[in-house]
Amino acid sequence: MITCYILMLINLINLTLTGTSGYFNFDILGASHTRFALFMILIFTITETIVMYFFITTGKAIKSAIESGLGNNDLWLRERQLKMKLFPQLMLTIFLVGGWFIHIGAIENNMSPVWVHYLIFSIAYVHHLWSLKVKNSSFKEQLSIISKLETEES
Repeated sequence: MITCYILMLINLINLTLTGTSGYFNFDILGASHTRFALFMILIFTITETIVMYFFITTGKAIKSAIESGLGNNDLWLRERQLKMKLFPQLMLTIFLVGGWFIHIGAIENNMSPVWVHYLIFSIAYVHHLWSLKVKNSSFKEQLSIISKLETEES
């Protein structure tokens, strides 16, 4: 979980740097906006995948524990509700940031006005900030569910 938080912070920094580099037209560590965006999207996708994997694997462990009698079905219902709230936000963030990244190609080839690119970035960035809040509360809820299993064990 700590790794997820570190990667999410790196994502936020990378996304902020990429957006400001595109808007103010400056290089980041010698890389142009487009090249740094390529680096950013790779790290971004890996991070979001790791976060999903965390919730999938811990959810699977919670289900196994409940089936073993270490908790009641209410905990499983909480887990399912958590995933129903979290996963659509994760997927939407990946879609928006990925769409923004792909749109860089349209800008580079003069196929779309730059204001569309700024609009897509703004929407993706704000949604990413929202998804960070959702992820944080989901991590808290996941730990709460796991702690309920531990108390029922003793």
